Amino acid sequence: MTQATPARRGPDDRRRELLAAAVADADENGLRGVTAATVAQRAGRSKALVFHYFGSAHGLHGAVARVAIEELDAALRAPESVPPAERPTRIAHAYLDAVAEHEAIWRDLWGGALVDVDTDEMLTAVRESLVGRMSLSATSIGFTPTPRLAALARGWVALAENLTATWLTHDGGTAAGRLTRDDVESLLVASMSVLLPELPDPPRSTLAGITGAVGRAEDGSAG
Repeated sequence: MTQATPARRGPDDRRRELLAAAVADADENGLRGVTAATVAQRAGRSKALVFHYFGSAHGLHGAVARVAIEELDAALRAPESVPPAERPTRIAHAYLDAVAEHEAIWRDLWGGALVDVDTDEMLTAVRESLVGRMSLSATSIGFTPTPRLAALARGWVALAENLTATWLTHDGGTAAGRLTRDDVESLLVASMSVLLPELPDPPRSTLAGITGAVGRAEDGSAG
């Protein structure tokens, strides 16, 4: 009886295989450490095949970044069944999970390791999603943010990313001075209060209750 010949891998399968190797490489070494040679070695393929599917090192880095960004965007989609009052905490938890999954990639993205129009557009979109879903604003009632709210939202995203980066890099001196994951999660929710003056009701009232509850819990634990 003759042995069946294994089916040839199609182009999409080969690209997925190479991209998975590139993401694994970036998770270990960051975007800057990913090259056609390292991906080819990890996947057991040739450098020529890597360039065939991704065109250049920059194209390879962009494809890896897209994976991390799309996974984060998917993680931020809290089920419709989650009550509004629980959404910010649920989303903050999912946000930290997704970023920690690819922390080396996110550190490089936040550090400007990949600068191009496509990546900037994807980052802008996922940042807007984070604010919208955390604040129960544009995504829940469909209003157009004012310039003042948009500016505050960008500032809050920068704060959120800096807080998360500090936690991921264990910055803060001694172990006693370092942020824990619970610290970061509660700070992300409580700091949303900066948006309150520019939000319309009902999101403003809902978010005020959530951020106030987090603040009171923080005060109680410190007392």
